[in-house]
Amino acid sequence: IRSLLTEKYGEAAAEKVRILYGGSMKPSNAPELLAQTDIDGGLIGGASLDSKSFCELIDAARTAS
Repeated sequence: IRSLLTEKYGEAAAEKVRILYGGSMKPSNAPELLAQTDIDGGLIGGASLDSKSFCELIDAARTAS
């Protein structure tokens, strides 16, 4: 996605766009997803309903940034 945006609008514009993973992000897949260069965040499903899982997602995001 980012490479297509770069081709069409230039690198500066493409870097301003935040790309979110559209699947359900959970503690088991968050570290791997957030380690990807062009994934800036994700949608949180059921993990947001469980405080322990939600805190694990926050920790994964902090580690990735």
